[in-house]
Amino acid sequence: MKERIQRLDYSLLFPMLLLMGLGLLTLYSAGKNLNSNFWIKQFVFFCMSLSLMTIIASRSPMQFFQKSLSLYSIGIFLLLLVAFTPLGLKLGAGEGARRWLGVGSYSFQPSELVKWITLLFVADFLGRRTSDQIGLPEILVVISAVILPAAIVAKQPDLGMAISFMPILILIPIIKGLNWKWVLASILAIGMVGTVAWKTNLIAYHQKQRIINWLNPTSDLKGKNYQTNQAKIAIGAGNVFGQGLTGGTQTQLNYLPIKTTDFIFAVWSEERGFFGVLLALGLFGLFLSRILAVSRNAKTLTESYFCTGAAALLGLNIFVNIAMAIGSLPNKGIVLPFFSYGGSSVISYFLGIAIVMGVAHRAKIL
Repeated sequence: MKERIQRLDYSLLFPMLLLMGLGLLTLYSAGKNLNSNFWIKQFVFFCMSLSLMTIIASRSPMQFFQKSLSLYSIGIFLLLLVAFTPLGLKLGAGEGARRWLGVGSYSFQPSELVKWITLLFVADFLGRRTSDQIGLPEILVVISAVILPAAIVAKQPDLGMAISFMPILILIPIIKGLNWKWVLASILAIGMVGTVAWKTNLIAYHQKQRIINWLNPTSDLKGKNYQTNQAKIAIGAGNVFGQGLTGGTQTQLNYLPIKTTDFIFAVWSEERGFFGVLLALGLFGLFLSRILAVSRNAKTLTESYFCTGAAALLGLNIFVNIAMAIGSLPNKGIVLPFFSYGGSSVISYFLGIAIVMGVAHRAKIL
């Protein structure tokens, strides 16, 4: 066990542990008046995930890349089980979404894990080829590999999770370079797909309402825009130094909704203020920059692509969650890593980070 711990990258582990500590403090405060020990459950999830990360990081990441196609197939199978069998469960206020796979008294959200498995497969597929060997057929394979699970997840419906698969596609312009024709074609394609989806009701009514309410932020403040409005009030109430642990009025008086997951950034901001926000953003920045440093030092293209994709996946979650809390993006449930409560998300991104840890270790010894 000692040898496994020594293989971990401490420059990556240090900001992780600090963010975990801040997240537990925030969950303690957010759950204080909810009669539920969210922070204790999250601590257990963290301990389980750290143990799994230590075990996986001690093995060569190439073992997992070699099995990526099999793992991807299993991941698609799990998503289909959720969508089309009685094992798929509707839990929480998910607007009728079948997102969970239930076995006995246990439940798990496969889409969180499949997102990282998809990155594993795409990184391996692209890493086996040089830039010159990656043409339109290969690009279409990658796009299809990402769109397939995203489309299944979107039908649950969970549009936020489906969108969170998209950062994997950032690997294509990184490898092939930005071409203005491709950029223009992508913008036109997104515009056309978005228009067709809106007109043909592929986008559900409640999803359209979220966009409409976002475009009209001052309307229906006690109804559809209540959540975002209360989050912005909480963030503003933090001022420079915050109101202190368990001192946030919006949080403790339960005006702030979904405060243990979607809007936990507002809890942190209200209690820690401007300087607390700078601290959290600085640690997130340090963490992501370290993952990109591991990508630059990786010994193979596959490992480099995976680390770059990992930074993109985590970076999108951080950006969207914070932007949602301050009203810059429509309200949609995407978790804030290390802060938001949830076992499926914690275990999944810790497993992804474990692969990054393994890449960092290989770069040191080879």
